[in-house]
Amino acid sequence: FVRVRAVVMTRDDSSGGWVPLGGGGLSHVVICKGRSHEGRGRREYIVRGERLRDRAPVLECAVQKGLVYNKVNPIFHHWRVEERKFGLTFQSPADAISFERGLQAVIDKLDRGSESPSSSTPEEGDTEDDGQAVSVPYRK
Repeated sequence: FVRVRAVVMTRDDSSGGWVPLGGGGLSHVVICKGRSHEGRGRREYIVRGERLRDRAPVLECAVQKGLVYNKVNPIFHHWRVEERKFGLTFQSPADAISFERGLQAVIDKLDRGSESPSSSTPEEGDTEDDGQAVSVPYRK
């Protein structure tokens, strides 16, 4: 679906700041469909990050309904799933836009309960409101 280069970050609530996850360094970050370790083997959409210099996995986060996504500036975005907070410092604004559109397309699919990747285009739920959270309420 989406592949960008970014530094994967996590929120350090003790200091109130963002710190590099897994020792830092530039990573390939992808949004893909696969089996998550945290999802007990279910197939789902996952954000994965692999550090470029040593191919070490630094991020695996299942995309869930209710994910809150924030665009802080053109190259730093972050999101929260339950109590876990992740951020990406992108190499370019174009990478940030590409990632956001891909993630929004996945969230739209989850909202509709659709599993078919061809059922929507990334532009459907696209917003251009910089600095605003995109909150997706959980609907049953």
